[in-house]
Amino acid sequence: MNQPKLLEELVDHTSSWDWENQHVSQAYTSPQGIDERASIAINDIVESGTVLVAAGPSDLDTATDAQKNPDGFRIVPIGLIETIQVSLNKPLSRIFEIGSKLSYIIPGRTVGGIALNRVFFDGPSLLKAMYFGEVKADYATEVSKFAKFISNPYSPEGQDAYQQFAHIGSGNMAINLASSFFDQPTGLAMFFKDQQNDLVSQIYFEGCRVSTYNIGISANMNVLTESINIEFVRVRPIVTKASYNYTFERKGMDIADINIVSGGTNTGS
Repeated sequence: MNQPKLLEELVDHTSSWDWENQHVSQAYTSPQGIDERASIAINDIVESGTVLVAAGPSDLDTATDAQKNPDGFRIVPIGLIETIQVSLNKPLSRIFEIGSKLSYIIPGRTVGGIALNRVFFDGPSLLKAMYFGEVKADYATEVSKFAKFISNPYSPEGQDAYQQFAHIGSGNMAINLASSFFDQPTGLAMFFKDQQNDLVSQIYFEGCRVSTYNIGISANMNVLTESINIEFVRVRPIVTKASYNYTFERKGMDIADINIVSGGTNTGS
């Protein structure tokens, strides 16, 4: 039965700290043998060209549902993204007491947002691209926009029922954020690889809703850009293997939550 290692049992790595000749990672080897490589190679660095952003249904379970998506993971990559900024905020409340100098810190609810900028071109605009994975089928007339959503319980599987909305835009450019079409939440996936094409991490943002839309036009601009701000309900790591099954020999084939201190799993006493 594997037990978690105590901090005092870990090896003191400061004795191998050779700051003139080595990087810090070259001097570090995990005492439990989780990380068998003693250094970080240049190919392990993640850069913007090895990050993929893709649109999907509003929740991860629907995106990976084999019955609803027999062809596999339902996500559609979004191209020509210039910048993306993800932020998570957990407000903290500090409580003091009479009779001591110390305080308590109480964590609040976590909220998150995404800012996304994209080149404007003759193709599905940014607001439309956000719904690549969520919209199951749609069409438009001169009067209204009609759509079926993957995650909407009011359009059950097998029923040929479209919801009617106000037009969301003209042609490929969607700009009418007031249309109730955009009240339907959507999802966003991000995949991180290193320069050796090894999968580093994969995450999914659920319940995404667009709060603001911007398009910038200036006389000296060679290209136009559009941007949106998104708020999401939660972010879920896409975990495919248990942590004790992860090995660097299989790196890129499975993704797991690696233990920080111990090499095994805590099965209790």
